[in-house]
Amino acid sequence: MRYILLPLLVVSTILISITTFDYFNKLILSADISGLGVFLNFLGVVYAIISAFVIFDAGGRFNNINEELSKEFMALRNLFSMINVMKDKNLLQFSKEKIKDYALTLKKNLYVNGSKTKKEASKKFRMVFLILEKIKPKSESEKILAGHAIDALRSSANSRSRRIGLIESEIPKLELFLVMFLSMSLVFGFFLVRLSNIYIFTTLMFIISAAVSFIMLIIFDLNMPFKGFWNVSSDPIDRTLEFLEEK
Repeated sequence: MRYILLPLLVVSTILISITTFDYFNKLILSADISGLGVFLNFLGVVYAIISAFVIFDAGGRFNNINEELSKEFMALRNLFSMINVMKDKNLLQFSKEKIKDYALTLKKNLYVNGSKTKKEASKKFRMVFLILEKIKPKSESEKILAGHAIDALRSSANSRSRRIGLIESEIPKLELFLVMFLSMSLVFGFFLVRLSNIYIFTTLMFIISAAVSFIMLIIFDLNMPFKGFWNVSSDPIDRTLEFLEEK
């Protein structure tokens, strides 16, 4: 929907600029030019600060989701590596199946953020913990490896919890409303700046409305990390599946 609304804003701004050009040019706004300039300067500064803050916040959350997903599956690869050193074929095959099941389930549903998806993935992740019950150290070195395996699984669980927490947090609705309100106000403010040449004026309005639309698009996309142009990458899951097949 947002991919339709934002281009619509640009097109609407251009059409309104062209159709009302003659009418507004007949109005005498010279006495208001200085005040309008102050208003646009103030509005531009406020808009830049607010939009930069929101983009920084949403971008940080987006990057952290990617980072935690990477840490989660790196820890699972470490877990499998520890088990591989133990030379227990049954344990190795069991671990491979459980980690692979979880990886495939999450990859299939990674871009669906719903209660059913969380429940399904959580169930598969709990099955990974059954690996610990199967570990039976036969020597002192294997006891050390078992300790490292527990640490790896704990690290994976912690990263998973942080990832889910980041996914469930969103930009506050008030912030989104403020950005949209300031965006529309900025476009309207420049709309009141009248130029004598209709082509220059239309170009100016196109640039302003397009810039504002792109900023809003970036914010909306980053706020929904599983939909849009910017998506959380499934590369860590793919690397883990490849790693399991190599062993």
